[in-house]
Amino acid sequence: MQPLAGITVIDATQALVGPFTGQTLGDLGADVIKVERPGHGDLTRTYSPRYGEELSAYFVSTNRNKRSISLDLTTAEGQAVLHALVAEADVFVQNFSPGKADAFGAEYETLSSVTDDLVYCDISGYGKDSPYADRKSFDIILQGESGMMSVTGTEEQPARIGVSICDLAGAMTAIYSVLTALYHRERTGEGQYIDVSLLDASFQFLGYHVSNYFATGENPGRMGTRHPSLMPYQAFETADSHIVVGVVSEHIWPKLCRAIGREEWIDDERYATFSDRVENRDELDPVLDDMFSERPTDEWMTILQDEDVPCTPVRDVETLVDDPHIETRGMIAEMDHPELGTFKSPANPVNFSSLETDANGPPPRLGEHTDEILADLGFDEAERDRLRSDGIV
Repeated sequence: MQPLAGITVIDATQALVGPFTGQTLGDLGADVIKVERPGHGDLTRTYSPRYGEELSAYFVSTNRNKRSISLDLTTAEGQAVLHALVAEADVFVQNFSPGKADAFGAEYETLSSVTDDLVYCDISGYGKDSPYADRKSFDIILQGESGMMSVTGTEEQPARIGVSICDLAGAMTAIYSVLTALYHRERTGEGQYIDVSLLDASFQFLGYHVSNYFATGENPGRMGTRHPSLMPYQAFETADSHIVVGVVSEHIWPKLCRAIGREEWIDDERYATFSDRVENRDELDPVLDDMFSERPTDEWMTILQDEDVPCTPVRDVETLVDDPHIETRGMIAEMDHPELGTFKSPANPVNFSSLETDANGPPPRLGEHTDEILADLGFDEAERDRLRSDGIV
């Protein structure tokens, strides 16, 4: 049994944060109906690389386990169809541009009057009551605005985190908010309006950086792969690539010293504690850099692992997708498309003792399920043909 079997989600989102939210709910068993603009659809359908004309690799990564209906929400008839969909649904998720929910007849006040126990998730850059509520936002803007870039990169240059971390922070926040609201509804019968701000969700990820600032009054800066409170806890360049070493507790420091042949450091007062090593980082870092550069990564891996020092090569995607852990844990989802073959993307990481998840439903073509969904709502063939000829669907 899937935990969200019997739950219907209307996914009126595009790009990453909303579609990832809907996809995860679909993996958990919800019937997710993706609402898309006729003739255009989700903007990520056209990203490169692509499978055929309507499906990009990006779209594949965030839209499995969904049915697609094309619907023109700028028209009264399109909005009427949306309201009919919502009347049969449990959850509505949207990430419209500011002001568009009202224009589409899809604001909470309207849809909650259609279904009074609706769980409505409004995902935006800044939230409904923010002084910035009217601004559009995208992941890279939020990475700069949230402080992420201020602690990512080097002293000379800020860096974008290599995944859309602010979108993913928003999606994770939206997912647990929806699940919490469904649990609350199960207990009380009450629906819920959820206001998810990507800036809020991203800001919370700064965690200890913010706490450190309040504790010391010092503004954190960019440190490359280094950590402000731990040392050594970073990547080092080796003779042939890079290795990451994580001395995350004090008992690991002597192990590292023995592994690299510097036993005298174990009792060296300059390096006795994390605080000491951080204070003397400018002295210690160059020595470690020189040492690690003398041997290839595989040799260092053997040496460090023999002393039980946490370490890893910096692995690329090509290596990672063939890793035994990824294979054993079933972390590659394979979706068989009737026309375009097999798609692959990261699978859902949740594992239950008796519940099931499913990451095998291929992403839909634009409007692929329009007739099926309209028929489920009671529209006969003549009505469906008229909606199509009028450009409503």
